[in-house]
Amino acid sequence: MANLKKLIIHPGFHKTGTTALQQALSEVRRDLKENGFFYPHTAGKAHHRAAWAIIEKTWGWKKRGGRFTQPVEWHKLEKKINYSKNSAIISSEFFSESSPAQVQKIRSLLKKREIQIVFTWRPLPFMLASSYQQYLKYGLKVSYDQWLHSIFDAPGEAKLTPSFWKRNLHGDVIASWCDAFGPKNITLICVDESNPTYLYDSFTKVSGLPAGLLKEPVHIEVNRSLTFAEAALLLEINQTYPIDGDWDSYEIFIRKGNIRALTSSERADSSDEKIMTPEWAMTAATEINAKSVAKIKLLGIEIIGDIDRSDFSRIPIGTNTPVEKISIATAAQAMIGVDMRSLRRMPQKAISKEFFHRLRKIIKRKLRFPR
Repeated sequence: MANLKKLIIHPGFHKTGTTALQQALSEVRRDLKENGFFYPHTAGKAHHRAAWAIIEKTWGWKKRGGRFTQPVEWHKLEKKINYSKNSAIISSEFFSESSPAQVQKIRSLLKKREIQIVFTWRPLPFMLASSYQQYLKYGLKVSYDQWLHSIFDAPGEAKLTPSFWKRNLHGDVIASWCDAFGPKNITLICVDESNPTYLYDSFTKVSGLPAGLLKEPVHIEVNRSLTFAEAALLLEINQTYPIDGDWDSYEIFIRKGNIRALTSSERADSSDEKIMTPEWAMTAATEINAKSVAKIKLLGIEIIGDIDRSDFSRIPIGTNTPVEKISIATAAQAMIGVDMRSLRRMPQKAISKEFFHRLRKIIKRKLRFPR
């Protein structure tokens, strides 16, 4: 690792264009290498598994087939960086869920490197509806209003979705990284959705990449927000999903099947409402966001863009009309979600489990003696 010039870590935050940025970086790997930078190739376009190893995350339902991420996933990424003589870039929004102790662990693992931390950020009020949808895709079984109460009735605590405040108390998260790496090594990019190239241009400048190298991805998947009716459909699926159903089945057939089919379609039913956030929740989020912004300003980090943005009027406010039926088109789009590509993404553990289950049935049938 002595030859490593620099390691740039992009720890999120969630819902700040991270997927698009990771896709953009992966598409120009060759160009990056020619210009002295290395974006390691691991599973997928980002480095989530390495981050999961650091935060000791189980992907899926812990007691129903979820997969604990082994430390080797971090070691594999570190080994790839070790073999490169270029400056490296790693990116996963899950790094933002690290506890202060886990951030210090990252620091200790990287103590011989020059480190630069680059956060991407949006105000908390923009995170509410999108975060709820993400948790729905993870099997959440409560309504949007119930979930909002679960996070705001005791801010900082979230029994239903404990990761929400781990990642979204932005001031506290950045403070932990400041304690470990020093404020002079940390930059916050305030995302501007009205300018499609702003994120790429800003990250390019901060990281020292050649101007114009990082662009909007060519092959990014459509991943639009769910409408309220589609979210209601997913909620109903979660609430009626068999209690003995395992995570692998849910991930393949619901998360990567039905849900992906809906969010990857460019058009939703025009009669569907957007998910609306109650006024009381917006007020609570705005107040917490103001405290986070004030704390971030005092940390002494570099801030690019408008951290004081308050354009929350763009967020749909109010109460949705209860959904009693959905369109045939929406139902059909969800039903066609599972195809052979979904099955090819099935984890090896699930494939092995099914293989041996069928093998036992075949052997039992073959060895059955005639009466």
